[in-house]
Amino acid sequence: MNQSEFTTRDDHRLNFGLSVNSVGVKTIQAEVDQSRASQVSDHRYHFKKGRVADEFKLIYITKGLGYVCFEGGAETRIERGNILMILPNQKYQYYHESNQVWKEYFIRFEADALYHQLIKTLFINEYQVVEAGFNEELLRLFQRSIDVVRNGLKSSQVYLSGILLHILGLVIAETRNNVQERREKQLIEQAKILMNENVFTGVSPQEIASRLNISYTTFRKNFKKYAEVAPARYQNELRMEKARELLTETTLSVKEIAYMLHYSSSNQFSTMFKKFTGQSPQQVRHRAPLHE
Repeated sequence: MNQSEFTTRDDHRLNFGLSVNSVGVKTIQAEVDQSRASQVSDHRYHFKKGRVADEFKLIYITKGLGYVCFEGGAETRIERGNILMILPNQKYQYYHESNQVWKEYFIRFEADALYHQLIKTLFINEYQVVEAGFNEELLRLFQRSIDVVRNGLKSSQVYLSGILLHILGLVIAETRNNVQERREKQLIEQAKILMNENVFTGVSPQEIASRLNISYTTFRKNFKKYAEVAPARYQNELRMEKARELLTETTLSVKEIAYMLHYSSSNQFSTMFKKFTGQSPQQVRHRAPLHE
């Protein structure tokens, strides 16, 4: 393992509400003996348990794969591109898969009462692991913080506090993006459930959007983004699946099925059914065991 940690010697009074205690980078090479690597990987938490420090620790992973567990929480996968925020006096455990190179940058810091509460509010529970991706700007900021301390620049605390504020701003912005994405995905899942539950009611995509309190333009854009099809096509696919079930599992006529699924006529239904399945309703029905 190769770890370089640089402790600040400048005035530790809070600057911009923050004070950096140390910065560093840690690299752990992959285990050469693969049989030993697999043994170590299988042994969960093969390090000191329950690390606690009276400071924040911000970790940026740039290489490797591992797992982290915060006190009272479940084990979470962490990998290249993830940011970890460790809160003061919080017990946590993490390890990496030893058959891969592991590299992380980190900053240990303290904050005044206002920033302390703000950071704790923003980085709680699942939000303590942020998917920042491989962000060159973030990497350069961590590297620059190491240079500032290593080179002993004057007024380094002021400089470091500015760098830390920049890093926190980028991470918080990414956190909010992740939260927004989760909300959008949840809305689309709700929409799918509504469409499934209303396959016989003839509810339109516009009505679904209205029920979810979003504009149809936004709804359609997000639906295509996460479901990879337009909402109208998704509804048609649901109706075709239901039509196939009714054709193969009941004795309902094609006309009755068309009416149940809110098609204007049996001809319209038959045309749409063949377009989606490549077969006519009559062909599907005749091949069903119930009608053989």
